[in-house]
Amino acid sequence: MNFLKKYGFYLMALAVISEWILPLALAPFVPGYLQFTNLISDFGEVGVPTHMAFKVWEVINGLLFLLSAPAFYEYFKGTSKKLASWFTAMLIIFSMTDCLLTGIFDRALTSNTQSITGMIHNYSSGIGDTALLISMFFLLKLYQMQGKKLITTLLLVAFVVSLGIQFLFVYPRIMPDSQFKIPYRGLWQRLNLWLLYMPFLLISIKNMFKKRQ
Repeated sequence: MNFLKKYGFYLMALAVISEWILPLALAPFVPGYLQFTNLISDFGEVGVPTHMAFKVWEVINGLLFLLSAPAFYEYFKGTSKKLASWFTAMLIIFSMTDCLLTGIFDRALTSNTQSITGMIHNYSSGIGDTALLISMFFLLKLYQMQGKKLITTLLLVAFVVSLGIQFLFVYPRIMPDSQFKIPYRGLWQRLNLWLLYMPFLLISIKNMFKKRQ
């Protein structure tokens, strides 16, 4: 556990950078793949050349996120053990659902061909996205308790913007018959992940340099 508390921020930084690199690295192997249109999980569809690479990549990233959790709890517990516990719990839920489970279970090919594994994949992804968004809220509250107004304001803006982007992303799924079409789901997914991952990366980098001083 002491190892994870000491090096957890390195694992988080590696996980975030790996998540950002994943679609860029795998896209050339999928003919016709468009970053602004296709979803990241499309790499994991059965029959796609990147199917196994995506599954392994996501499982590894999930483990990195999971193993980084003790470092974040240790960092914030002095501010509030309760909030730090909730924040860490959301991080753990995200790592286990949106990374590990989505990596292990294949995505349903279409919304009309749901299998048990496809349902697990889709629901895990939704739960993970929600957990990551909630973790941003707890992070905001922790910095608010520390009296860091600028960081709190920036996190509040990021949280509100993320909610808006999340709506643009999920709208086509929750309202499939609507005449109002919102294109570029791949773009909204990537923007949301960049926004939600950024605080984790910045906190990790800050503590990595602090340990070297």
